[in-house]
Amino acid sequence: MSYIIKQQLCSCCHRCRTACPQSAIRFKGAKYWIDSEKCVSCGICAKLCHNGCIYDGDAKPQAAEKHDKIIKECDVCVVGGGGSGLVAANKVQDSGLKVIVLEKMHEVGGSSWYAGGFRIHWCKGAENLGLEDTRERKYNDFVEKIPNVDKALLKRMFEANEEFANWLIDEHNVTEDYEVKGGKMGPFEPSPMLIAKRPWKDAKKRIDRMIGPGEIGSYMAEKMQEDFLGKGGEILLKTRGKKLITSPDGGICGVLAEDEGGEIEIRSKAVIVAAGAFSRNKELMKKFAPLFYEDEGKEPVHIFTGAGCTGDGILMCDEIGADIDYVNRRVNMFGPMRHPYPCASMAVYQNQDGFEVDCDGNEFHGQMGVETSALTQTSRWFGYKIVDDKICRTAIEEAMAEPPQSFEMDLPAFQKNWREVFVEEAEDGAVIMADSIEELADKCGFKDKAGFMKLVDEYNESTQKPRVFPPDFPDFMKPKHDSIPLSEGPFYAIKMKMFHENSIGGMTINENASVLKGGKPIEGLYACGDNTRGIMGHGDVCVDFLEGIFSSLTMAYNEGYIAGCEAAKYCGK
Repeated sequence: MSYIIKQQLCSCCHRCRTACPQSAIRFKGAKYWIDSEKCVSCGICAKLCHNGCIYDGDAKPQAAEKHDKIIKECDVCVVGGGGSGLVAANKVQDSGLKVIVLEKMHEVGGSSWYAGGFRIHWCKGAENLGLEDTRERKYNDFVEKIPNVDKALLKRMFEANEEFANWLIDEHNVTEDYEVKGGKMGPFEPSPMLIAKRPWKDAKKRIDRMIGPGEIGSYMAEKMQEDFLGKGGEILLKTRGKKLITSPDGGICGVLAEDEGGEIEIRSKAVIVAAGAFSRNKELMKKFAPLFYEDEGKEPVHIFTGAGCTGDGILMCDEIGADIDYVNRRVNMFGPMRHPYPCASMAVYQNQDGFEVDCDGNEFHGQMGVETSALTQTSRWFGYKIVDDKICRTAIEEAMAEPPQSFEMDLPAFQKNWREVFVEEAEDGAVIMADSIEELADKCGFKDKAGFMKLVDEYNESTQKPRVFPPDFPDFMKPKHDSIPLSEGPFYAIKMKMFHENSIGGMTINENASVLKGGKPIEGLYACGDNTRGIMGHGDVCVDFLEGIFSSLTMAYNEGYIAGCEAAKYCGK
């Protein structure tokens, strides 16, 4: 038997596929799958899998050696070794305190492992780049758009962003790998940015511009781990925080955890909960976003968050009566989009040619939903983009001509073989191919074939007119060619689906990252990252605006830095 992927836990980061020396790993149902006839059981994929969801089908499970309860002591215990938790741990440790990090997975990183898009609003040397300090304007814009935001926390976030960036530069030497330059992230105004000087060790293997590892999230996870361990920090892997230990007066004095062998009690002066998102916990998701898992008979939302994102931090805090906000949260059902399929078909999907229909062949204009996609209004939660061979060829040629967004990215080589990729995806219905439009409609099972053919005629007529784009349409997304009619077979229906990047929400914290109970801080308890409400609101407007100003990764890092500052201060440093 070959190695096996637990597909329900696969995030499709593409890392196993690009590393397999036998080319034995391919897509099957929007997840990766190992061909047992090609697999030689080298185990490379299992070693690389961040989710720990690849295993040897022939190996017999080995029971862990049991142990009596272990007791450890430290100044601060951090529950969760993702990006936010590791930032917090390093900040506390830099104050001279002893820190223990608990991480239930086999390696650190959490959701930040897949993330990019870290924003700096101001830092040392920014004025020499000819940039404007726009923080006050951004703060005012945020308050105007999201009036119920915690203004004190928002203000602290802007302040911490500069402090954090300078701390990375001064105390953690990130300028060895990154340099501060002025730049733009998407359509937003210029600001200081950390630009990589050289590729992260796996960046050249990436075949997807939208998910790591290979971006700053995975770099920061490894950098923070290296610095933390190098200064004597302790990380307990495969160790899950179970329960917060409270003193008679209600303050926090430690964490009860467990590893594969038994219980571990961490006695500490303070605790920082950074246990990450809750996407993989269906019971919690029913409270935060009831629609998400109501997918019987539909195309499930693809989940990119890691296998360990089960809301442990929220459950621990809820058990002691902390304030949990189930309204102001982000649980995105993002789409319609081509993610998570390989970027050959992504390039075609993003092209402005062709048109979209729902799963039944009806006209569909799918604005990109940030929190709740228009696909939720369709019968089976998916649709198709209809294109022909010329549209595909043109889209791929233009995509390959663009400079890659990551150093030495293997994307062009992958796009070059787009026909082979389409054949692979067609085997599982992710792409449907036909020699004629009529045959395509039959293969897709469209109920109103005549109505679909009318949509084809209307689209072809529209290609005879000049393209018209909204005033705010980004220049980088405008095609470099005239409209292409559907006329040259083969014809393709490319499946559009919803995907989920992360869930943000949970404990209410104040500007000091203190977890609140009845609106008041719980003594010695701090939280940061995806398991906090933070400055999160609900709905597309808030999510979109927050992502434009901060980004979820920036928010997590900032909160981690604040929590580290305040926990150290609480311990007398």
